[in-house]
Amino acid sequence: MNDGGLIILFLIFMVGVARADSTRQEQAEQTAASSILTGPIHFYQEYLSGADGHRCPMTPSCSGYAVQAIRRHGAFLGWIMTCDRLMRCGRDELKLSPSVITRQGIRCQDPLDNNDFWLR
Repeated sequence: MNDGGLIILFLIFMVGVARADSTRQEQAEQTAASSILTGPIHFYQEYLSGADGHRCPMTPSCSGYAVQAIRRHGAFLGWIMTCDRLMRCGRDELKLSPSVITRQGIRCQDPLDNNDFWLR
């Protein structure tokens, strides 16, 4: 292989390394933002939710759904999906989704995976 070919291979390798490095940095920033946003949700789950009992008719609970959505899709899209879930909670969704038995009783099953269809 001539010197020109080696230089091209080296440049392709460096671009790949730079891209992988920027992807790691983006993931670290997204993880940090997710931790900041999910902190208040974890506080609610730990100290406030238990005070009034497990009243959410859905599984996972709306707060659990919010944590999953923010971790999987980032701050902005996770927040939008959480708002969508809060608007649906306890309404027609109870008639449309299957019921499951949990430790807290019968709940309507609405996992995050069921609402990711429009993101694919």
